[in-house]
Order: sequence, then structure tokens, then C-alpha cells
Amino acid sequence: MPDGVLLYEATVPAARPWLPWLAAGVVLGAMAPGALQVAWGWTLAPLTVAGCFALPFIALAAVCASRWPWAARSLALLAAAALGQGLAGTAATRPEDSGPRLLAVSGEVTAIFRPRSQSNNSSTHRHTYSQLLRLDPDAVEQPVDFPPPGRLFVSAPALPAIACGDRIVVRGIWQDDTRGASLQASEMERLTRREDSARGWAWRALERLDIRRELGESLLIGQGTPPEKEDFRRSGLLHILAVSGSHLAIAAALGAWVLRLMGLHWGLRQVALGLLIGGYTWLTGANPATLRALTMGLAVLAMGLMAREPHRLAAVALAAVALVAIDPGNARDLGFLLSLCAVVGIVTLGVDLMHLRERWLPLRPWPLDRPPWQVLLFSGRCALDGLAIGVGASLATAPLIAWTFGSANPWSPLTTLLATPPTTAALWLGLPLMGLAGIWPHGPWDGLYAGLECSLESLASTVRWSAHLPGATLTIGAPHWWILLSWPLFFLPLRSVWGLGWRAGLFVLLLAAW
Repeated sequence: MPDGVLLYEATVPAARPWLPWLAAGVVLGAMAPGALQVAWGWTLAPLTVAGCFALPFIALAAVCASRWPWAARSLALLAAAALGQGLAGTAATRPEDSGPRLLAVSGEVTAIFRPRSQSNNSSTHRHTYSQLLRLDPDAVEQPVDFPPPGRLFVSAPALPAIACGDRIVVRGIWQDDTRGASLQASEMERLTRREDSARGWAWRALERLDIRRELGESLLIGQGTPPEKEDFRRSGLLHILAVSGSHLAIAAALGAWVLRLMGLHWGLRQVALGLLIGGYTWLTGANPATLRALTMGLAVLAMGLMAREPHRLAAVALAAVALVAIDPGNARDLGFLLSLCAVVGIVTLGVDLMHLRERWLPLRPWPLDRPPWQVLLFSGRCALDGLAIGVGASLATAPLIAWTFGSANPWSPLTTLLATPPTTAALWLGLPLMGLAGIWPHGPWDGLYAGLECSLESLASTVRWSAHLPGATLTIGAPHWWILLSWPLFFLPLRSVWGLGWRAGLFVLLLAAW
């Protein structure tokens, strides 16, 4: 090296992302659309006024960005919260009079609940019925210009059999109260059978299943109420029945493997994978949780095509902003919030725990190790990483579940780990089976049906065993507000044993206070 030449180590400043702060502000603002609107008089043009109210915060954030980044991001969060409240204020609302009224609504049946036994004190039940349906309305026939309600529970007397996936029109008395929208039906008419719908090929393929047919329909298509649902609830595994990001990730892994076997170019595989996960989202009814996962998947694929290394919260933040902008009501949808919290827990604490496991316990085989030992090490890595993901998701959703349902499932990370292999097997067998049987209904698919039945039976057995573990479901009170404010500390970057230790101490402290 020539004399007089100095080498300087190039330092790259750590990335300080803005998008997660903006997404958090938009979601929090849209969750409580009335508070600041009343305080600031946002009545005529909420979005415009919200934008004007956000301008000072935006200007201060720009001034503080280089000198005080945390202050700048806090101001950006306040500005995004103002915009989120403005978005929520522009959403269509129903008339203030939410009392009983005659309503004629059409939509698709997404669940059929079994009749309850009539008791002497039937007034304690929300519905006394011989048939209860859950309907996703898409149009209101009467009254005119009445916005379609969200998911609607329809109670009716014994009427002609209706199946999940049928499109019907219901006429009766509608009421919206604190418990949600419900309709006491006096007339019900089937418009389209599910076998004749656009997804009829999938319904016809699943009709050949035997005992676990309803479980297969709920797991693969996301519709229906299987008899095993109570066991799923008691074991803390209801998220497996609700088609969401985990289902989409499993389907995407299968699609990526098949496309790689086909020998397609990498860029073409990414485009085809985006089309595949979009098709699966359509197949499952495009609920908010699945749309969030689809938006995240498309964002990750787009960043890969542009050769960008995304921040781990970038995709979920982009998905949250997009879905709230499209429909501000998503910010108050419990399924959307649970799914969003679970993904945030996975990509923060879950991923950090996986990295620590890789540092302390790699479990990597040597090139000349025998296959059984390689399989054992691979199984160990999958088990520990699955447990880390379960811990991250369970810890992130625990306050929201306790606040809403007053319950907790301490075994949820372990039961999720045990239920993942049969769930993955069922999806990897069921999705190709629906496509093949839809193209060739009488083809030689008996082996696939047998494998799918075996996977569903294994899943049902795992859930049944998990539901009877000691303390599988605990009844607890709602957390205090200061516990909710302290809970995000668990998901700060985890880089050392010290960070893991103080998180464990904080967990014990908050749990004792709770």
C-alpha cells in the first residue's frame, strides 16, 4: 500500500423506516373515527379538514427528521392518525335510526350453525332459532339506498335446506345493536346453488370427502362451521380454521416449489406466483385477513423483482395502509386486527428468536452426515422455529383476545406447532386435488382423497387432544391501559441474551400485574 494513503471504513447508517409509523397512525386513527372528529368539528369534509390538521405535524416532522428522528416519527404518527380519522369519516354510514326495520338483502351463505337446544330461559340467548346462517351481503333490495350491512346473522324457522356457498335473498326484520347486525327472516329464497357458482368446481371436488368434509371445506375454502369448531376454540387454534396469511403462505410455498420444478425463469415464477396467490384469495372469498396477506405477498414479490431488500415491517405496513384506505371499516374488524397483530409479532419477535436460535443452536448437518441425522436436524430446526413463530404470534394477539373475549390460551404456541404439519399436509394435498378434480371430475384421484382424509383426521385428533390439556382456556379479565401501552416493548429488536432476559422479566411483571 503506498505511503500516505489512508483507508477509511465506510459506514452505512442504519435504516430508519417511516412506513410502519405511518401505517400505525392510519390504523389507530381509523379505529376511533369519532373522537377527534367531534373535538375538531370535522362534520362537512372530514378528509379535507383532517388533511389540513395533519399539515402542521407533517411540517414539524420534516424539520425534525435529521436532528430528532424519534420526534419526527412521532409527529408523523400523529399526522397519519389524523388522516386515518379523516378516511373513517368519509366512509358510508347507515342512518342514525338503527331500530328494527324491514329489509330485503341478498348475499352468499358463509356459515350454517346447528340449532341450539331450547331452554326455559331462552331470553338469555342472542337467538332462538331452528336455523341460523351467516350471510355476506352484496346488495340490498329494500329499502333503496340503504348501505349493505357487514356480516349478517340470519335466524329463521325451518326452511328449505341451504348450503354454504349458496347465494340467497332474505326478507325479514333487521336490527343493528351493540351485539352486531341480525335479521329475523320471514322469507328465504335460493338464487344460485353453490355447485352452479363460479367456485362450483371446488365445491364439487370436496363433496367426495367423507367424515371430515365440513372440516375440509372450512380449512381449504374458508366457509362453513365444522363440528370440530368448539375444540379449535378451546385449544386456541381457531386461526387455523380462519383462512388468512398462514394459509396463503403455505399455498405460496407449494406454488413456488411447483413452478421451480417446471423450470420457469425466476422473474416469470414471481409473476406466476402472484397470480396463484391472487387466485387462492378469490377462491376463499377475499376476506380482510386474506386480502392483507395478499397485499403483503404482492409487495414482497414486487420488491424482489425490483432487487430491493425490504424492511421486515414494510410489507405488512403497506398492506395495512392499502386495506384501510380501500375500506376504513377494516380497522375495526376483529379478524383483520388479530391477523395484523399476529403477523407483526411473527416478523419482529418471532424472526428475532429464529435468528438467536441460528446463532446459538444452528443444527446444521455436515456434508457427509447420514440422511437420518440430516432429517433429525431438519426436524429440530423446524420445531424450534415453529415454536418461535408461535410465541411471537401468541404474545402479539394475547391482549386483544383477552380484551375482546376475556380468555387466554397458554398452550397456543405448542398446539400451533403440533397442528402445523397436518394443516400443511391437508393444504398441499387439498389445493391440487380441487384443481385436478375440477378439471377431471372422475379422474384417478382416490389416493389424493385418502391422503387428504388422513391429514384432516390427524388435524382433528390433534385439536381434540389439545382442547383437553390442563388450563387449555383460561378466563381472565381485560388488561389495564398501561399494560397495553407496555406490551409493544416485547417486539423491539432482539439482539442478545440481555434483551431476552429483560423481556422475560417484563413478561413476569406484566403478567403478575394483570
